[in-house]
Amino acid sequence: MYGSPMRKLTRFVLFGVAGLQCFESLAVERESDYYRLETFTLPAGLKLEVSGMARLPTGEIAIAIRKGEVWLVDNVEDPKNARFRMFASGLHEPLGLAYYDGDLYTVQRTELTRLRDTNRDGRADGYKTIARGWGVTGNYHEYAYGPVFDSRGNAWLTLNCSIGKGTQPADNQWRGWSMRASLDGRLEPVSGGFRSPSGLGINLEDAVFATDQQGNWFPTCCLIHVRPGVFHGHADALAFSNLPGATFTVDEALPENLTVVEAAQSIEAYELPAVWFPYRKMGMSATDVLCDTTKGKFGPFSGQLFVGEFTQSFVSRVYLEKVKGSYQGVCFRFREGLQSAVLRLGWTAKGALLVGQTNRGWNSLGSRSFGLQKISPTGKLPFEIRRMEALSDGFRLTFTTPVEASSALNLQNYSIVSYTYPYHSSYGGNEIDKKSLEIEAVRLDAEGLSIELKLVGLRRGYVHEFDLSTLVSAEGKPLLHPQAYYTLNQIPD
Repeated sequence: MYGSPMRKLTRFVLFGVAGLQCFESLAVERESDYYRLETFTLPAGLKLEVSGMARLPTGEIAIAIRKGEVWLVDNVEDPKNARFRMFASGLHEPLGLAYYDGDLYTVQRTELTRLRDTNRDGRADGYKTIARGWGVTGNYHEYAYGPVFDSRGNAWLTLNCSIGKGTQPADNQWRGWSMRASLDGRLEPVSGGFRSPSGLGINLEDAVFATDQQGNWFPTCCLIHVRPGVFHGHADALAFSNLPGATFTVDEALPENLTVVEAAQSIEAYELPAVWFPYRKMGMSATDVLCDTTKGKFGPFSGQLFVGEFTQSFVSRVYLEKVKGSYQGVCFRFREGLQSAVLRLGWTAKGALLVGQTNRGWNSLGSRSFGLQKISPTGKLPFEIRRMEALSDGFRLTFTTPVEASSALNLQNYSIVSYTYPYHSSYGGNEIDKKSLEIEAVRLDAEGLSIELKLVGLRRGYVHEFDLSTLVSAEGKPLLHPQAYYTLNQIPD
Protein backbone atom coordinates (compact mmCIF):
# COMPACT_ATOMS: atom_id res chain seq x y z
CA MET A 1 0.00 0.00 0.00
CA TYR A 2 1.11 3.63 0.13
CA GLY A 3 4.00 2.99 2.48
CA SER A 4 3.93 -0.82 2.36
CA PRO A 5 6.73 -2.24 0.21
CA MET A 6 6.89 -5.73 -1.21
CA ARG A 7 8.59 -7.09 1.92
CA LYS A 8 5.14 -7.10 3.55
CA LEU A 9 3.83 -9.41 0.85
CA THR A 10 6.89 -11.65 1.23
CA ARG A 11 6.24 -12.00 4.95
CA PHE A 12 2.59 -12.65 4.18
CA VAL A 13 3.50 -15.54 1.85
CA LEU A 14 6.00 -17.01 4.29
CA PHE A 15 3.40 -17.16 7.04
CA GLY A 16 1.00 -19.15 4.87
CA VAL A 17 -1.46 -17.45 2.56
CA ALA A 18 -3.31 -20.65 1.78
CA GLY A 19 -4.32 -21.29 5.36
CA LEU A 20 -5.36 -17.68 5.87
CA GLN A 21 -7.47 -17.65 2.72
CA CYS A 22 -9.22 -20.83 3.86
CA PHE A 23 -10.01 -19.21 7.20
CA GLU A 24 -11.21 -16.03 5.51
CA SER A 25 -13.44 -17.92 3.07
CA LEU A 26 -15.40 -19.33 6.02
CA ALA A 27 -15.74 -15.86 7.53
CA VAL A 28 -16.89 -14.40 4.21
CA GLU A 29 -19.59 -17.06 3.85
CA ARG A 30 -21.05 -16.14 7.23
CA GLU A 31 -20.64 -12.37 6.76
CA SER A 32 -22.62 -12.48 3.52
CA ASP A 33 -25.74 -13.45 5.50
CA TYR A 34 -25.68 -10.00 7.10
CA TYR A 35 -23.77 -7.75 4.69
CA ARG A 36 -24.32 -8.10 0.95
CA LEU A 37 -21.38 -7.30 -1.34
CA GLU A 38 -21.94 -5.87 -4.84
CA THR A 39 -19.37 -4.92 -7.47
CA PHE A 40 -19.69 -1.88 -9.73
CA THR A 41 -19.57 -2.36 -13.48
CA LEU A 42 -17.00 0.10 -14.83
CA PRO A 43 -16.94 1.81 -18.23
CA ALA A 44 -14.61 0.12 -20.73
CA GLY A 45 -11.07 1.40 -20.36
CA LEU A 46 -11.58 3.15 -17.02
CA LYS A 47 -8.99 2.00 -14.50
CA LEU A 48 -10.77 3.16 -11.38
CA GLU A 49 -7.80 3.19 -8.99
CA VAL A 50 -9.78 4.88 -6.23
CA SER A 51 -7.75 7.32 -4.14
CA GLY A 52 -10.51 9.56 -2.75
CA MET A 53 -14.30 9.63 -2.37
CA ALA A 54 -16.85 12.27 -1.43
CA ARG A 55 -20.66 12.32 -1.55
CA LEU A 56 -22.32 15.33 -3.16
CA PRO A 57 -25.70 16.81 -2.14
CA THR A 58 -27.16 15.37 -5.37
CA GLY A 59 -26.37 11.86 -4.13
CA GLU A 60 -23.60 11.46 -6.70
CA ILE A 61 -20.25 10.16 -5.49
CA ALA A 62 -17.11 12.02 -6.54
CA ILE A 63 -14.14 9.69 -6.94
CA ALA A 64 -10.51 10.71 -7.30
CA ILE A 65 -8.24 8.21 -9.01
CA ARG A 66 -4.50 7.83 -8.74
CA LYS A 67 -3.70 8.95 -12.29
CA GLY A 68 -5.01 12.44 -11.49
CA GLU A 69 -8.67 12.49 -12.44
CA VAL A 70 -11.96 13.01 -10.59
CA TRP A 71 -15.06 11.16 -11.78
CA LEU A 72 -18.69 11.65 -10.75
CA VAL A 73 -20.78 8.51 -10.28
CA ASP A 74 -24.58 8.64 -10.45
CA ASN A 75 -27.12 5.91 -9.60
CA VAL A 76 -24.73 4.47 -7.03
CA GLU A 77 -27.41 2.40 -5.31
CA ASP A 78 -27.46 0.18 -8.45
CA PRO A 79 -23.81 -0.88 -9.03
CA LYS A 80 -24.55 -2.69 -12.28
CA ASN A 81 -26.11 0.41 -13.83
CA ALA A 82 -24.16 3.27 -12.25
CA ARG A 83 -23.18 6.12 -14.59
CA PHE A 84 -19.67 7.57 -14.71
CA ARG A 85 -18.52 10.92 -16.11
CA MET A 86 -15.22 12.75 -15.78
CA PHE A 87 -15.24 15.96 -13.75
CA ALA A 88 -11.56 16.95 -13.44
CA SER A 89 -8.15 15.92 -14.73
CA GLY A 90 -4.48 16.86 -14.66
CA LEU A 91 -4.01 16.45 -10.91
CA HIS A 92 -0.80 15.12 -9.36
CA GLU A 93 -1.65 11.92 -7.48
CA PRO A 94 -4.63 13.11 -5.41
CA LEU A 95 -4.92 10.92 -2.31
CA GLY A 96 -8.15 12.17 -0.82
CA LEU A 97 -11.32 14.03 -1.68
CA ALA A 98 -13.83 16.02 0.36
CA TYR A 99 -16.95 18.05 -0.31
CA TYR A 100 -17.34 21.20 1.77
CA ASP A 101 -19.62 24.23 1.41
CA GLY A 102 -20.37 23.74 -2.28
CA ASP A 103 -16.96 22.68 -3.54
CA LEU A 104 -14.70 19.66 -3.88
CA TYR A 105 -11.22 19.70 -2.30
CA THR A 106 -8.30 17.36 -2.79
CA VAL A 107 -4.71 17.13 -1.57
CA GLN A 108 -2.21 16.74 -4.38
CA ARG A 109 1.48 16.07 -3.86
CA THR A 110 2.25 19.73 -3.30
CA GLU A 111 -0.95 21.49 -2.29
CA LEU A 112 -4.55 21.55 -1.09
CA THR A 113 -6.67 22.30 -4.17
CA ARG A 114 -10.25 23.49 -4.67
CA LEU A 115 -12.10 22.15 -7.72
CA ARG A 116 -15.00 24.23 -9.03
CA ASP A 117 -17.32 24.14 -12.06
CA THR A 118 -17.82 27.85 -12.66
CA ASN A 119 -19.68 27.68 -15.99
CA ARG A 120 -21.92 24.77 -14.92
CA ASP A 121 -21.06 22.51 -17.85
CA GLY A 122 -20.36 19.52 -15.63
CA ARG A 123 -16.54 19.82 -15.77
CA ALA A 124 -14.19 21.55 -13.35
CA ASP A 125 -12.76 24.71 -14.88
CA GLY A 126 -11.48 26.33 -11.68
CA TYR A 127 -8.45 24.76 -9.98
CA LYS A 128 -7.38 26.96 -7.10
CA THR A 129 -4.45 26.44 -4.72
CA ILE A 130 -5.84 26.87 -1.21
CA ALA A 131 -2.76 26.01 0.83
CA ARG A 132 0.77 24.75 0.30
CA GLY A 133 4.07 24.86 2.14
CA TRP A 134 5.40 21.37 2.73
CA GLY A 135 8.44 19.92 1.04
CA VAL A 136 8.45 17.65 -2.01
CA THR A 137 11.75 16.32 -3.35
CA GLY A 138 10.66 13.77 -5.93
CA ASN A 139 10.99 10.81 -3.58
CA TYR A 140 8.18 8.44 -4.57
CA HIS A 141 7.19 7.92 -0.93
CA GLU A 142 6.36 11.58 -0.27
CA TYR A 143 2.59 11.12 -0.41
CA ALA A 144 0.13 13.70 0.87
CA TYR A 145 -3.32 12.63 2.08
CA GLY A 146 -6.63 14.36 2.65
CA PRO A 147 -8.43 16.52 3.32
CA VAL A 148 -11.09 15.97 5.93
CA PHE A 149 -13.01 18.97 7.28
CA ASP A 150 -13.86 19.57 10.91
CA SER A 151 -16.97 21.43 12.08
CA ARG A 152 -15.12 24.76 12.04
CA GLY A 153 -14.20 24.45 8.36
CA ASN A 154 -10.56 23.52 8.88
CA ALA A 155 -9.06 21.10 6.35
CA TRP A 156 -6.82 18.42 7.86
CA LEU A 157 -4.15 16.55 5.93
CA THR A 158 -1.24 14.21 6.62
CA LEU A 159 2.18 13.80 5.01
CA ASN A 160 4.34 10.72 4.55
CA CYS A 161 7.88 10.83 5.79
CA SER A 162 10.54 10.49 3.06
CA ILE A 163 11.13 6.79 3.63
CA GLY A 164 14.63 5.73 2.58
CA LYS A 165 15.59 9.21 1.42
CA GLY A 166 18.54 9.88 3.71
CA THR A 167 19.75 13.48 4.00
CA GLN A 168 16.97 15.98 3.35
CA PRO A 169 17.30 19.19 1.30
CA ALA A 170 17.05 22.35 3.36
CA ASP A 171 13.71 23.33 1.82
CA ASN A 172 12.01 20.01 2.54
CA GLN A 173 9.54 20.61 5.37
CA TRP A 174 6.98 18.87 7.53
CA ARG A 175 7.40 15.33 6.20
CA GLY A 176 5.74 12.93 8.67
CA TRP A 177 3.48 15.66 10.12
CA SER A 178 -0.23 16.38 10.20
CA MET A 179 -1.28 19.82 9.03
CA ARG A 180 -4.37 21.99 9.39
CA ALA A 181 -5.37 24.52 6.73
CA SER A 182 -7.99 27.23 6.74
CA LEU A 183 -9.69 28.12 3.49
CA ASP A 184 -8.03 31.54 3.50
CA GLY A 185 -4.69 29.79 2.99
CA ARG A 186 -3.21 29.56 6.49
CA LEU A 187 -1.33 26.29 7.00
CA GLU A 188 -0.12 25.13 10.39
CA PRO A 189 1.56 21.97 11.68
CA VAL A 190 -0.38 19.97 14.26
CA SER A 191 1.50 16.80 15.23
CA GLY A 192 4.47 14.80 13.97
CA GLY A 193 6.00 11.36 13.89
CA PHE A 194 3.95 9.63 11.19
CA ARG A 195 5.40 7.07 8.81
CA SER A 196 2.68 6.57 6.19
CA PRO A 197 -0.62 7.99 7.50
CA SER A 198 -2.83 7.07 4.55
CA GLY A 199 -6.25 7.26 6.24
CA LEU A 200 -8.00 10.24 7.82
CA GLY A 201 -11.39 10.50 9.48
CA ILE A 202 -13.43 12.45 12.03
CA ASN A 203 -15.71 10.98 14.69
CA LEU A 204 -19.01 12.35 15.97
CA GLU A 205 -17.15 14.37 18.60
CA ASP A 206 -15.20 16.24 15.89
CA ALA A 207 -11.92 14.50 16.81
CA VAL A 208 -9.54 13.70 13.95
CA PHE A 209 -7.99 10.24 13.56
CA ALA A 210 -5.37 8.80 11.20
CA THR A 211 -4.11 5.31 10.55
CA ASP A 212 -0.42 4.55 10.17
CA GLN A 213 1.53 1.64 8.74
CA GLN A 214 3.71 -1.03 10.23
CA GLY A 215 7.38 -0.30 9.51
CA ASN A 216 10.30 1.51 11.10
CA TRP A 217 9.33 2.79 14.56
CA PHE A 218 5.84 1.29 14.11
CA PRO A 219 5.66 -2.34 15.28
CA THR A 220 2.22 -2.79 13.73
CA CYS A 221 -0.52 -0.66 12.18
CA CYS A 222 -2.45 1.68 14.43
CA LEU A 223 -5.17 4.30 14.78
CA ILE A 224 -3.93 7.65 16.09
CA HIS A 225 -5.84 10.56 17.62
CA VAL A 226 -4.42 13.60 15.82
CA ARG A 227 -4.09 16.62 18.05
CA PRO A 228 -1.60 19.45 18.62
CA GLY A 229 1.72 18.84 20.33
CA VAL A 230 1.85 15.06 20.00
CA PHE A 231 4.76 12.95 18.73
CA HIS A 232 3.57 9.70 17.14
CA GLY A 233 6.87 7.84 17.19
CA HIS A 234 8.71 8.04 13.84
CA ALA A 235 12.11 9.70 14.10
CA ASP A 236 12.19 11.32 10.63
CA ALA A 237 9.61 13.95 11.63
CA LEU A 238 11.92 15.28 14.37
CA ALA A 239 14.06 17.03 11.73
CA PHE A 240 11.27 19.61 11.43
CA SER A 241 10.44 20.11 15.10
CA ASN A 242 12.77 23.13 15.23
CA LEU A 243 10.88 24.98 12.48
CA PRO A 244 8.66 27.94 13.34
CA GLY A 245 5.22 26.67 14.26
CA ALA A 246 6.31 23.21 15.36
CA THR A 247 4.13 22.07 18.26
CA PHE A 248 6.67 19.92 20.13
CA THR A 249 10.36 19.10 20.39
CA VAL A 250 12.26 15.98 21.42
CA ASP A 251 15.65 17.18 22.57
CA GLU A 252 17.38 13.86 23.20
CA ALA A 253 18.09 10.87 20.98
CA LEU A 254 15.16 8.46 20.84
CA PRO A 255 15.61 5.48 23.14
CA GLU A 256 15.52 1.99 21.66
CA ASN A 257 15.07 -1.53 22.99
CA LEU A 258 12.15 -0.43 25.12
CA THR A 259 8.52 -1.42 24.89
CA VAL A 260 6.20 1.19 23.38
CA VAL A 261 4.74 1.61 26.87
CA GLU A 262 8.17 2.38 28.32
CA ALA A 263 8.93 4.71 25.41
CA ALA A 264 5.76 6.69 26.13
CA GLN A 265 6.92 7.11 29.71
CA SER A 266 10.42 8.14 28.60
CA ILE A 267 9.61 10.56 25.73
CA GLU A 268 7.45 13.42 26.97
CA ALA A 269 5.76 14.22 23.66
CA TYR A 270 5.21 10.59 22.58
CA GLU A 271 1.62 9.40 22.89
CA LEU A 272 0.51 5.83 22.29
CA PRO A 273 -2.06 5.20 19.55
CA ALA A 274 -5.71 4.94 20.48
CA VAL A 275 -5.79 1.45 18.97
CA TRP A 276 -3.14 -1.01 17.83
CA PHE A 277 -4.13 -3.41 15.01
CA PRO A 278 -2.31 -6.68 15.78
CA TYR A 279 -0.34 -7.75 12.72
CA ARG A 280 -2.11 -10.16 10.36
CA LYS A 281 -4.85 -10.77 12.96
CA MET A 282 -6.24 -7.31 12.14
CA GLY A 283 -4.51 -6.77 8.82
CA MET A 284 -1.15 -5.64 7.52
CA SER A 285 -1.75 -2.15 6.08
CA ALA A 286 -4.54 -0.06 7.63
CA THR A 287 -5.95 2.66 5.39
CA ASP A 288 -9.08 4.85 5.44
CA VAL A 289 -11.09 5.90 8.50
CA LEU A 290 -14.86 6.45 8.19
CA CYS A 291 -17.31 7.24 10.99
CA ASP A 292 -20.75 5.62 10.84
CA THR A 293 -22.93 8.71 10.44
CA THR A 294 -25.87 6.76 8.97
CA LYS A 295 -27.91 6.90 12.22
CA GLY A 296 -28.71 3.20 12.10
CA LYS A 297 -29.20 2.75 8.35
CA PHE A 298 -26.07 0.61 8.20
CA GLY A 299 -26.83 -1.42 11.30
CA PRO A 300 -26.10 -1.43 15.02
CA PHE A 301 -22.74 0.40 15.02
CA SER A 302 -23.75 4.04 14.75
CA GLY A 303 -20.93 6.42 15.65
CA GLN A 304 -18.24 3.76 15.41
CA LEU A 305 -15.34 3.84 12.94
CA PHE A 306 -14.76 1.60 9.95
CA VAL A 307 -11.17 1.16 8.75
CA GLY A 308 -9.87 -0.13 5.43
CA GLU A 309 -7.24 -2.86 5.10
CA PHE A 310 -4.99 -2.92 2.05
CA THR A 311 -3.02 -6.18 1.85
CA GLN A 312 -5.76 -8.50 3.11
CA SER A 313 -8.60 -6.61 1.37
CA PHE A 314 -11.15 -6.22 4.15
CA VAL A 315 -12.92 -3.66 6.32
CA SER A 316 -12.54 -3.61 10.11
CA ARG A 317 -14.57 -1.91 12.85
CA VAL A 318 -13.38 0.18 15.81
CA TYR A 319 -15.26 1.16 18.96
CA LEU A 320 -13.64 4.07 20.83
CA GLU A 321 -14.22 5.50 24.28
CA LYS A 322 -12.60 8.27 26.26
CA VAL A 323 -10.92 7.30 29.54
CA LYS A 324 -9.22 9.98 31.62
CA GLY A 325 -9.40 12.34 28.67
CA SER A 326 -7.75 9.99 26.17
CA TYR A 327 -9.22 7.91 23.36
CA GLN A 328 -8.74 4.16 23.43
CA GLY A 329 -10.74 1.22 22.21
CA VAL A 330 -11.21 -2.10 20.53
CA CYS A 331 -11.00 -3.38 16.95
CA PHE A 332 -12.80 -6.23 15.21
CA ARG A 333 -12.86 -7.62 11.70
CA PHE A 334 -16.02 -6.66 9.86
CA ARG A 335 -16.31 -7.66 6.16
CA GLU A 336 -13.79 -9.73 4.25
CA GLY A 337 -13.59 -11.18 0.75
CA LEU A 338 -13.28 -7.92 -1.17
CA GLN A 339 -11.91 -7.93 -4.70
CA SER A 340 -8.88 -5.69 -4.08
CA ALA A 341 -6.97 -3.56 -1.61
CA VAL A 342 -9.21 -1.16 0.33
CA LEU A 343 -7.96 2.41 0.14
CA ARG A 344 -11.05 4.64 0.54
CA LEU A 345 -14.47 4.35 2.19
CA GLY A 346 -17.68 6.38 1.86
CA TRP A 347 -21.45 6.34 2.44
CA THR A 348 -24.25 6.40 -0.09
CA ALA A 349 -27.32 8.51 0.66
CA LYS A 350 -29.22 5.37 1.67
CA GLY A 351 -26.51 4.29 4.12
CA ALA A 352 -24.59 1.65 2.18
CA LEU A 353 -20.81 1.48 2.54
CA LEU A 354 -18.80 2.20 -0.61
CA VAL A 355 -15.36 0.60 -0.80
CA GLY A 356 -12.86 2.20 -3.19
CA GLN A 357 -9.97 -0.03 -4.15
CA THR A 358 -6.52 0.03 -5.72
CA ASN A 359 -3.37 -1.91 -4.94
CA ARG A 360 -1.17 0.45 -7.00
CA GLY A 361 0.94 -2.44 -8.27
CA TRP A 362 1.54 -3.88 -4.82
CA ASN A 363 -0.21 -7.15 -4.21
CA SER A 364 -3.37 -7.72 -2.22
CA LEU A 365 -5.88 -10.50 -1.75
CA GLY A 366 -8.64 -10.62 -4.33
CA SER A 367 -9.18 -10.99 -8.04
CA ARG A 368 -8.66 -7.37 -9.18
CA SER A 369 -6.10 -4.59 -8.85
CA PHE A 370 -8.70 -1.79 -8.63
CA GLY A 371 -12.44 -1.18 -8.51
CA LEU A 372 -15.46 -0.11 -6.48
CA GLN A 373 -17.75 -2.28 -4.34
CA LYS A 374 -20.76 -1.65 -2.11
CA ILE A 375 -21.58 -3.29 1.24
CA SER A 376 -25.26 -3.21 2.26
CA PRO A 377 -27.02 -4.67 5.32
CA THR A 378 -29.34 -7.56 4.47
CA GLY A 379 -31.68 -6.74 7.36
CA LYS A 380 -30.57 -9.66 9.52
CA LEU A 381 -28.97 -8.70 12.84
CA PRO A 382 -25.68 -10.52 13.52
CA PHE A 383 -24.62 -11.69 16.97
CA GLU A 384 -21.69 -9.34 17.57
CA ILE A 385 -19.93 -7.47 20.32
CA ARG A 386 -21.53 -4.06 19.82
CA ARG A 387 -19.09 -2.29 22.13
CA MET A 388 -16.43 -3.03 24.75
CA GLU A 389 -15.70 -0.67 27.64
CA ALA A 390 -12.87 -0.65 30.14
CA LEU A 391 -13.66 -0.95 33.87
CA SER A 392 -11.40 -0.47 36.86
CA ASP A 393 -11.12 -4.23 37.26
CA GLY A 394 -12.01 -5.62 33.85
CA PHE A 395 -14.27 -4.99 30.86
CA ARG A 396 -17.94 -4.62 30.00
CA LEU A 397 -19.06 -6.28 26.76
CA THR A 398 -22.38 -5.32 25.21
CA PHE A 399 -23.85 -7.49 22.45
CA THR A 400 -26.20 -6.83 19.56
CA THR A 401 -28.53 -9.69 20.63
CA PRO A 402 -28.88 -11.51 23.98
CA VAL A 403 -26.22 -14.02 24.96
CA GLU A 404 -27.25 -17.45 26.29
CA ALA A 405 -27.00 -17.29 30.09
CA SER A 406 -25.11 -20.52 30.82
CA SER A 407 -22.69 -19.77 28.00
CA ALA A 408 -22.07 -16.25 29.32
CA LEU A 409 -21.48 -17.44 32.90
CA ASN A 410 -19.06 -20.22 31.94
CA LEU A 411 -15.54 -18.93 32.64
CA GLN A 412 -14.11 -21.47 30.18
CA ASN A 413 -15.69 -19.54 27.30
CA TYR A 414 -13.28 -16.62 27.75
CA SER A 415 -9.65 -16.62 26.69
CA ILE A 416 -7.83 -13.33 27.32
CA VAL A 417 -4.15 -12.47 26.89
CA SER A 418 -2.30 -9.15 26.95
CA TYR A 419 0.91 -8.06 25.24
CA THR A 420 2.78 -5.03 24.01
CA TYR A 421 5.29 -4.18 21.28
CA PRO A 422 8.94 -3.06 20.98
CA TYR A 423 9.87 0.53 20.21
CA HIS A 424 12.79 0.54 17.79
CA SER A 425 13.97 1.72 14.39
CA SER A 426 13.78 -1.79 12.91
CA TYR A 427 10.95 -2.70 10.55
CA GLY A 428 7.88 -3.88 12.48
CA GLY A 429 7.87 -5.77 15.75
CA ASN A 430 6.44 -8.90 17.33
CA GLU A 431 4.03 -9.15 20.25
CA ILE A 432 6.14 -9.25 23.41
CA ASP A 433 5.66 -9.71 27.17
CA LYS A 434 2.56 -11.83 26.55
CA LYS A 435 0.57 -13.03 29.58
CA SER A 436 -2.78 -14.71 30.15
CA LEU A 437 -5.33 -12.96 32.36
CA GLU A 438 -7.17 -14.72 35.16
CA ILE A 439 -10.95 -14.36 35.08
CA GLU A 440 -12.31 -13.95 38.62
CA ALA A 441 -15.99 -13.47 37.89
CA VAL A 442 -18.62 -12.86 35.21
CA ARG A 443 -21.80 -10.87 35.73
CA LEU A 444 -24.68 -10.98 33.23
CA ASP A 445 -27.34 -8.26 33.11
CA ALA A 446 -31.06 -9.06 33.25
CA GLU A 447 -31.61 -8.58 29.49
CA GLY A 448 -28.69 -10.81 28.56
CA LEU A 449 -27.17 -8.04 26.45
CA SER A 450 -24.21 -7.11 28.63
CA ILE A 451 -21.59 -8.96 30.64
CA GLU A 452 -18.95 -7.64 33.00
CA LEU A 453 -15.70 -9.56 33.31
CA LYS A 454 -13.67 -9.14 36.49
CA LEU A 455 -10.05 -9.84 35.64
CA VAL A 456 -6.73 -10.15 37.43
CA GLY A 457 -3.69 -8.72 35.67
CA LEU A 458 -4.91 -5.70 33.65
CA ARG A 459 -1.89 -3.85 32.23
CA ARG A 460 -1.93 -0.20 31.28
CA GLY A 461 -0.78 0.47 27.72
CA TYR A 462 -1.14 -3.15 26.62
CA VAL A 463 -3.33 -4.77 23.99
CA HIS A 464 -5.86 -7.13 25.59
CA GLU A 465 -6.83 -9.86 23.14
CA PHE A 466 -10.13 -11.71 23.58
CA ASP A 467 -11.13 -15.01 22.00
CA LEU A 468 -14.82 -15.77 22.57
CA SER A 469 -15.19 -18.50 19.95
CA THR A 470 -17.28 -20.78 22.18
CA LEU A 471 -19.72 -18.12 23.38
CA VAL A 472 -23.22 -18.42 21.90
CA SER A 473 -26.30 -16.25 21.66
CA ALA A 474 -29.71 -17.05 23.16
CA GLU A 475 -30.55 -18.48 19.71
CA GLY A 476 -27.47 -20.75 19.83
CA LYS A 477 -25.42 -18.79 17.28
CA PRO A 478 -21.69 -18.11 17.68
CA LEU A 479 -20.32 -14.58 17.45
CA LEU A 480 -19.84 -13.49 13.86
CA HIS A 481 -16.44 -12.10 14.89
CA PRO A 482 -15.32 -13.67 18.19
CA GLN A 483 -11.86 -12.06 18.35
CA ALA A 484 -11.47 -8.58 19.84
CA TYR A 485 -8.37 -6.48 20.55
CA TYR A 486 -8.68 -3.72 23.14
CA THR A 487 -5.82 -1.20 23.57
CA LEU A 488 -5.92 -0.32 27.28
CA ASN A 489 -3.97 2.93 27.48
CA GLN A 490 -5.80 4.07 30.62
CA ILE A 491 -7.51 2.04 33.35
CA PRO A 492 -10.60 3.78 34.77
CA ASP A 493 -10.65 4.63 38.49
